[in-house]
Amino acid sequence: STLSAYYTSPTIGSAVYEALGSLGFQKGNILEPSCGVGNFFGLLPEAMAGSKLYGVELDSITGRIATLLYPDANILVRGFERAHFPDGFFILDYFFAKAIDQVRPGGIIAFLTSNGISGGTMDKKDDRPRRYLAERCELLGAIRLPNNAFLSNAGTDITTDLVILQK
Repeated sequence: STLSAYYTSPTIGSAVYEALGSLGFQKGNILEPSCGVGNFFGLLPEAMAGSKLYGVELDSITGRIATLLYPDANILVRGFERAHFPDGFFILDYFFAKAIDQVRPGGIIAFLTSNGISGGTMDKKDDRPRRYLAERCELLGAIRLPNNAFLSNAGTDITTDLVILQK
């Protein structure tokens, strides 16, 4: 219901979980700060089924669909800037910064970030967002996805990175 909404494809979501698993993640709190209808939650591997799911979605229709599809998840239908959970620029940079505040020390943050209007977290000339992240987290890995990673499900060919940090 929003023109700029992109939904996580099974290929991308599975790859994120595979990367987290290879880093030793088995269960914990999973925060999806722009969860849409919950596609990422629906891809949760059985090996990580003991995790607690937290989602935030600004769009009310999409958020209500997610709450119906994933009744065991704690999904808030509001802007991420107004979301508060226990323990815990441009919009993509804001999501990174806010996620750092929500994650406990030792927690892992995995983000998909694109080079759309904001220039991309990893590519933009203004290095303040990267410095902010580097001061608060350790970079565990970054992977540049193929430009067509979102072509079939979102109709866009955009440079996208998977960035994994540890607080």
